[in-house]
Amino acid sequence: MKKHIILSSLFLCLLIGYKIWEGLSLLNWINLTFLLGIIALAITVTIKIWKTGFLSLFLDGFRTLGQIIIPKTRSAIRTDSQIKNDYQLNQWKENVATWISYAFTNLAVISLTVSLISLIAYYQ
Repeated sequence: MKKHIILSSLFLCLLIGYKIWEGLSLLNWINLTFLLGIIALAITVTIKIWKTGFLSLFLDGFRTLGQIIIPKTRSAIRTDSQIKNDYQLNQWKENVATWISYAFTNLAVISLTVSLISLIAYYQ
């Protein structure tokens, strides 16, 4: 919970700091925060889909086609199998993907919330 509050506060400070630094009007800032939130949400969804393996069959088909067109050397095949079986590397990739997903989810929520609250304040 503590890291969530710290990360949210950091993103909020960055958004407010950017508005002050650039001297944006409120409407331009609302548009910018909304766009940033949508982009962060799209990145989060892409990471979630990639982590679930939903597209793995589709990507494996393209990988097979690529190997038919340009065959791999024995050393490349050996290296790929070593990388696939390396537990520490796979765990590190999983941790990085989880952290990036968490950060972009937090950014999306904060950015869209700030955009909505600013929009309500703009039309009051």
